[in-house]
Amino acid sequence: MDLIGDLILMQELAEYGSFSKAGRIRGQAPSSLARRLDGLESHLKVRLFNRAPSGLSLTASGAQKLIEARSIIEAAGKLTSRDGENGVLTGHIVVSAPSRLGVKLVAPVVVQFLKKHPDASVDLHFTDSIQNLEQDKVDISVRIGTEPPDHHYIRRIVTNKRILVASQTYLASRAPIKSVTDLDEHDGLLLGRTSIWSLIHQDGQTHVAFPKQRLRAITGDVLLSMCKANLGIALKSIWDVRRDLENGKVVQVLPGWFQAHSSDIMLVTPSKKFVSPTAFAFNHMLTDYLKSALRHDNQ
Repeated sequence: MDLIGDLILMQELAEYGSFSKAGRIRGQAPSSLARRLDGLESHLKVRLFNRAPSGLSLTASGAQKLIEARSIIEAAGKLTSRDGENGVLTGHIVVSAPSRLGVKLVAPVVVQFLKKHPDASVDLHFTDSIQNLEQDKVDISVRIGTEPPDHHYIRRIVTNKRILVASQTYLASRAPIKSVTDLDEHDGLLLGRTSIWSLIHQDGQTHVAFPKQRLRAITGDVLLSMCKANLGIALKSIWDVRRDLENGKVVQVLPGWFQAHSSDIMLVTPSKKFVSPTAFAFNHMLTDYLKSALRHDNQ
């Protein structure tokens, strides 16, 4: 049982007042949060919340336990955030991330972290495969929209908006794209098993496009390279094409339209009782960096 994690969940449920809202923020199913709360109440042998269609409310016993829980959470935070002896971090951590996001957004944080803490060490796993955190001994995993197992702790950083992009040369060689329905006549550069683009306009309109399947790849790097080589239109994360948009290597197709189900960028950590000071410190540095680097991409 992850007691600290369950107490943090209790605190969040008291704040948000419903399983659904806490589930949206955590990226977990409300039913899984309800099961965790049931387990905590069974462990403490007390009913913490009244459950009603309108939401959750603390019982009298729950309110008292919440005061105690906050003290425990605060004490645990101080313990795990404390640097090593004499303020020096000496631990080793393993960090995983999707390849392109890892190179562009995680690697710079690792550089800062290792310079600040010369006695710490980091293993980087940049891969587009989903790793098993326990088996691969991963301390922190950066993921885009992949739902982790319920027993992992998830921190959502930002919404990951995706837009349609193409080179000016490609667009000049084909029929003009005046509306979203014109996409069906254009060459699509598709990721994985995707065969359609589910899109939403900023005013709420939705549309499903069926582009011609010119090329399919399992990595975003390949799609962007092919896009810049004038082979078609790609659906890309804004953070990934920001620089190419600025220097004109690609342009946005149909501004105002985005992927309808854009995935969040999240940090996932194993739900374990002890978090090393090194992992704790890196987690916070990475969170701050990602929020700062990506804040303009999703406005």
